[in-house]
Amino acid sequence: MKKILSVTTFIIFFCSCKKEEKQTLSPEVLEIKNAILKQKELFDAPGIAFGMIKNDTIIYADAHGVRSRDTKEPLTTSSLFHMASVSKPFVATAIVQLMEQGKIDLDEKLTYYLPYFTMADERYKDITIKHMLTHTSGIPDIDNYEWDKPQYDDGAAERYVRSQKVVKLDFAPGDRYSYSNPAFDILCDVISKTSGITFEEYMKKNIFEPIGMKNSTFFKPEVPESLATQPHVLGDSLQIVVSKIYPYNRRHAGSSTLHSNVEDMLLWARVYLNKGSINGKQIYSKESYKLLTSVHSPEDQRKVCLSWFLGKINNSEIYNHSGGDEGYATFFGFMPEYKSAVVMMTNTDKFRATSNAASILKNSIFNDTIRPKAPIHYKLKDHILKSGIEKVREIYYAEKQKTPQNYTFKGGNIDNLGYWLIDRGHLKKALDVFMFNIKLEPKHAGWVDSVGDVYKEMDSIDLAIKWYKKALEMNPDQEFSQKKLNELLGI
Repeated sequence: MKKILSVTTFIIFFCSCKKEEKQTLSPEVLEIKNAILKQKELFDAPGIAFGMIKNDTIIYADAHGVRSRDTKEPLTTSSLFHMASVSKPFVATAIVQLMEQGKIDLDEKLTYYLPYFTMADERYKDITIKHMLTHTSGIPDIDNYEWDKPQYDDGAAERYVRSQKVVKLDFAPGDRYSYSNPAFDILCDVISKTSGITFEEYMKKNIFEPIGMKNSTFFKPEVPESLATQPHVLGDSLQIVVSKIYPYNRRHAGSSTLHSNVEDMLLWARVYLNKGSINGKQIYSKESYKLLTSVHSPEDQRKVCLSWFLGKINNSEIYNHSGGDEGYATFFGFMPEYKSAVVMMTNTDKFRATSNAASILKNSIFNDTIRPKAPIHYKLKDHILKSGIEKVREIYYAEKQKTPQNYTFKGGNIDNLGYWLIDRGHLKKALDVFMFNIKLEPKHAGWVDSVGDVYKEMDSIDLAIKWYKKALEMNPDQEFSQKKLNELLGI
């Protein structure tokens, strides 16, 4: 069996051959690179870092673009990205390590480890550690991470746990699956209290250092300026710009704040492909690997392992997790059957890291041609404000006639463009886009409802009522239209 090349060896080789890559890179590697560059172009991404292991060997590790569009500094494979929810499997791995040490029992109640944890719902006493790791705790998700009010001190995790006292459960623990970021944030405090050190220090000493992930951290102040990337978002003029807010808050470390790079994440891939071992070190046991990758969610729910999601590519299993926060999109997945793994990270949230990374992995393993595509509104956004709806129509039909096509042409793409415009106050342009969408798909009640939404934003209440009613005539079961209509009618 082939051995995995060290990341350092691979990077030196890769960089040394860049000047002559047409002669030295294999057709497969060139196809991967071209696919990434095409994705970067289609999604207008400032930067993309990508790494891939196939058949136990690193075949790709590179970074394209800039760390920030303001500074124009180039990305490297050492550049650190906010990994968002790709953080969660690291939390699960730490919990399992502590289980091996006899400090945590997955079936024990959360309150056993955190006696001060309470909620405004007596059922909280039934929440177990396993419920937390499998999104079956009933703890509701949140929308506001207070990125604009970051906390950095050691007490942030416990304060967050104590803040749950006013929260009610969505359902009884164990009843069903519902994604919960707060569950993983609370687990940070479990790790801290059972290990005797802070969550961030535990991850550094017990995961990053043993694996060799020398630049990875959960603590943003440790990120060197020379390796930092900046988040990019969609600005008021629908152009990708550097975000004014960086997505960091120590209250949400477990769910979101891992910072890592291609080099380190490929080492992380090696650990899972080797069932817990790397360079002669056992990060966790083979029994724990089985536990981490076994499905624990109810049978009729999404297949959830301990933090990992289990999916399939061509009927072969892929364990994976995606991430998305203010200005970042990430994906990590591994396929044990093929000893293969992939990681993709971008410094913009307007990028589909999951589908783009998975497609490269799928096509590389199964010898298909990689055909990168983006939703058509990613191109149309550059023209609606500058040139208007007529130009948008022209470009839409021209792109649709091309072979092969660079874009997907779903009605939801156009609808999303309209809401991007609403969110930024361009209401007349949004109305133009929604009306164009109705012309494209006149029988779709959802697009009719969108017209009602923009009229509501314009304070044209009579017109909003008219369009909501029209949507309901087309689809009487469209509950969201009925709810909005009732609100306007005062019912």
